[in-house]
Amino acid sequence: MTGEDLLRMSDDLETYLAGYDELLGRIENREHLRRFARGQLGPIERKSLEPIADAEGVPPRTLQFFFSRYAWDEGGVRDSLQRKVACEYGDEEGIFIVDETSDAKKGEHTAGVSRQYCGETGKIDNCIVTVHLAYAHRDFRALLDGELFLPECWNPDPQDAAVTEKRRKAGIPDGVAHESKPVMALGQLRRATGNGVPGRWVTADENYGGKPWWRSAVSGIGLRYVTEVPRNTHGWTKKPGMELPAYSGRGRRPTKTRPTTRARSVEVLGREALRFRGWTRFRVHDTEKGPEVWEFKATSFWEQSDEAPKKLQRLLVARNVRTGEVKYFLSDAPGDVPVRALVRVAFSRWRIERCFEDAKGELGLNHAEVRKYRAIHRHLILTAANYFFLQDWMLKHRRGSKGGTSRSARWPTRSRTSSRARSRAS
Repeated sequence: MTGEDLLRMSDDLETYLAGYDELLGRIENREHLRRFARGQLGPIERKSLEPIADAEGVPPRTLQFFFSRYAWDEGGVRDSLQRKVACEYGDEEGIFIVDETSDAKKGEHTAGVSRQYCGETGKIDNCIVTVHLAYAHRDFRALLDGELFLPECWNPDPQDAAVTEKRRKAGIPDGVAHESKPVMALGQLRRATGNGVPGRWVTADENYGGKPWWRSAVSGIGLRYVTEVPRNTHGWTKKPGMELPAYSGRGRRPTKTRPTTRARSVEVLGREALRFRGWTRFRVHDTEKGPEVWEFKATSFWEQSDEAPKKLQRLLVARNVRTGEVKYFLSDAPGDVPVRALVRVAFSRWRIERCFEDAKGELGLNHAEVRKYRAIHRHLILTAANYFFLQDWMLKHRRGSKGGTSRSARWPTRSRTSSRARSRAS
């Protein structure tokens, strides 16, 4: 980036952040927001609050209090961010992407910390997990929402003084308790659509898509899904006949019909029922190692589940050409939607993975080092807001750059070595 680019970015950042001023209240909070944004977008290596405060020449506790104590409307900032995304990049064909990420912790006092699966380490580990909603259309991607997942071990228990004290120290409000990740994701989808973010599609991995009730709820919001499902999801490729079981002569007469043919798993259907159908090959994504190519088969599908959507679905069987890995997807899209469109949605999850990669590697999403419940939420929201600014600025200035704007472009800030020990919060 040239010096002119940096000056332009400085002016644009100030204009962008001013759009949140009324939600920040006191002028001190507005200044803290600018300091934090410059720190996240700047060249300092560690994006936790202490190095950012050092670079800005203010005591670290001022930024820490900004996240944990000072009064400002973080929910309003999230809503404003979503409306900005809707205004600048919203499209009826937009894709909502649900996923989660994690941050390993050493101690036990950070809100939500527990032994659970940690994607950062790839195993059951001591960590916090956050659930996120991203939005993508064409070459744009952004994080719309993020919330801390609270395991059941953090639920209030008046009979357990240790839990009560742990919740108090972590600043967890009395009315906050465990919610499943799929329930959290539905809340985020409803907020985004309520804030006017347009879109047609939702995609997620099998931790969400594998729950039939969740897919039904997504349909109820007015969105179409293309979600991964477990290989043991059962159903039929042709609508089964129904019959009353024969009366045995004992007990009550049967009143509930049952299918006349046995349901089979999508794994078996993909291997046997579709064995004579040819594969269609798609280049779904370009990676640093080259193009990622998958081949697909598609068929109609009636699901065997009382919680399943009560309508015809479409089953996609996908096979990685290079590795042979097989995945299964279900969609409620009507039959006139081309398979190519379903494939595009199904394999859009790389976009939220890239959001996590950028937000962690470039903005320090996992560098927060805050423990309080509210502080964690605020950090997630402001990181999403700063990430949107970076994405928006680079897309809008790409045309003016001969070779495009580097993804490593940063907002310049002062940097000096801290004399304080950088101990990681847990």
